[in-house]
Amino acid sequence: MGKQKRQRSKPHKQNPTGLVSVKDFESEEIENVTNEDRERALQRVYEEIKSVNVEEKLSGLQAIELMSCNSALAVQIAKSEIAKLVGPLLVDENVLVRACSASALRYIADNGKTEAHRSLLKDDIMTPLCTLLTQYYTNWQPKVDHNGKGKTTDEREAFIQAVTLLWTLCEHNEFAIKCCNKDDIVSILTKFFDITSYGIEIATVTMQCLLSLSENNPIAARKLQSCENMLIQLLNAEIKDTTISEVVCFKTALSGLLINLISYTENNSIIVVCEVINVLSNTLSIDCKQLLSNLTSILPHEKNAFSSSAKKKVQENRRIFGAQQQALEILANLCSEDQENENESDLEDSDCETGGIDDVCMDNKLYKIFSLPLEVVEVFNTCNIVSKVWDKTRFVDEDTIEILQQNNEGKDILKQVHKLKCTAYLCLNNLMSSLEVDVLGGMENIYRMWMDIGTVVFKDTNPNDIELLESATSAMRAAIQRLSKEEAKIFNRLTLADVQPMINGERQCPNTNVRVNLIRTLGTLALILMNNDTPEADELIKHVSTFLLDICKTELSVWIMAESLDTIMDIYAEDDSDQLASEIKLVEKLHVLAPLFKNKMRQQRKNLGDNVAIVSTVNTNIMRFIRYKEKRIRDL
Repeated sequence: MGKQKRQRSKPHKQNPTGLVSVKDFESEEIENVTNEDRERALQRVYEEIKSVNVEEKLSGLQAIELMSCNSALAVQIAKSEIAKLVGPLLVDENVLVRACSASALRYIADNGKTEAHRSLLKDDIMTPLCTLLTQYYTNWQPKVDHNGKGKTTDEREAFIQAVTLLWTLCEHNEFAIKCCNKDDIVSILTKFFDITSYGIEIATVTMQCLLSLSENNPIAARKLQSCENMLIQLLNAEIKDTTISEVVCFKTALSGLLINLISYTENNSIIVVCEVINVLSNTLSIDCKQLLSNLTSILPHEKNAFSSSAKKKVQENRRIFGAQQQALEILANLCSEDQENENESDLEDSDCETGGIDDVCMDNKLYKIFSLPLEVVEVFNTCNIVSKVWDKTRFVDEDTIEILQQNNEGKDILKQVHKLKCTAYLCLNNLMSSLEVDVLGGMENIYRMWMDIGTVVFKDTNPNDIELLESATSAMRAAIQRLSKEEAKIFNRLTLADVQPMINGERQCPNTNVRVNLIRTLGTLALILMNNDTPEADELIKHVSTFLLDICKTELSVWIMAESLDTIMDIYAEDDSDQLASEIKLVEKLHVLAPLFKNKMRQQRKNLGDNVAIVSTVNTNIMRFIRYKEKRIRDL
């Protein structure tokens, strides 16, 4: 699941370590800091952290947090056995030390990513972290006034940072989840669902952590089952005396947690899903354009000139963006079907004769629609979910981008909006294969979305923006596959000029996933055009087919080659395609390409990974397809 973590801003002492310049470690010009300076700076910080003086200890922890804003330094710090140094401070008697320790470790984990997670866990960060949470479970009795001043606030901060650190580790590392299962952390954290005692911020971060902890984790999910009724009540409860962004984040995280649980319950699961969709619909109903308008009016043009009230408003708006991304991910998961592992056929040659073309067609490659329960589909329709998801793909204009690019905070917002847009396309991809055509807005609407996504992919997108290209082409592929399934006859308006950008995109993009999406999109388009039976359609089919065959001549990846050949076999599987096959000299070209394919397959067979199924399928069928088509064309 995606997440928008609470960003904490706290004052740092001016040059607290006495180093050359701590800011150098945070800047993009980190290469100007020598390795010797970096090591010397880190050693001084480590000495501060070891100090018995609390002020020095806090200064060192704050410096570590600042340095860890740079990903390379975060990894270096994690590998320096920082967990052994800072981990014990998680259970220090001083609450400020506990809070700063958890915060510093959280920044290391967030910015150091996989390498940092691995190092922290190798150095046993889980033991003091789980011990700290157990102590909060046993000893902490916060005041009802959770916004009060003093020690209660410090304890809240320490708890929030500790749970957020655990959240990050559980989201990215299986070992962290095993440790949590062993220490029964689920039973500890469920205590903090109590909004009245602990407040909505603690309840939300606890939900987010448990959401990651219960993902594909039956042990945790079953532990949470005892809380299911309470969680459903919270989902429908009216929460007062808090901000809209806090309520949205809380209920969205709660929705995701309930979805994780329903796989392990038999009672009222459809009712729960319908309630969750309503909540997620409310989250997505918040106008992104208005949020961005608010942000562009708040963010100053000068660097670092934010007032505390402006920072608070920015964070509130950004939390809503984060909740919307999470809502899209939950909806996408609802509309996905766990696929059985493909049959990993032997990659040896299989050239046995076949009696007909039906034996050559790859049934397991046909586009299948995953059916949702009728009640769930009705809620999707009533809540207008498809339209709300589509809106998240296009709500940023050039003027807004220009304003936000003028400071670092604005650039961070643009990154978040970009991630939201990519998630919306991936969600749309799943919606296309799960909802009825009328719920998707009808065939004309699906066609319009397909064309509009094409504009985004081939005209407005930076060719190096792989994340957006991959998500957008996935949605585009799903849309045209759905139209093919419905046998839509609305592509007669297409011209070669409309198709050429897709061909150019496949040629120019280095990413294999994007290329495969485009290959399959072009192949499905050709299949649809087969039903048009017009000279214009025939020319487009021949153009696409020639392009797919040309790919195979110079392609280095056997996976891409297999996708292209499989697409060709799909296009020309029917007998009424024989004349077009003859015109493009299909059989002659395949006779040349088949040995090339088999040779590449032998060379790359040990590195195929998840692509073994498609390569095996093509290997099994290519010669049979050639022989069958050769006979058909000879009899023309």
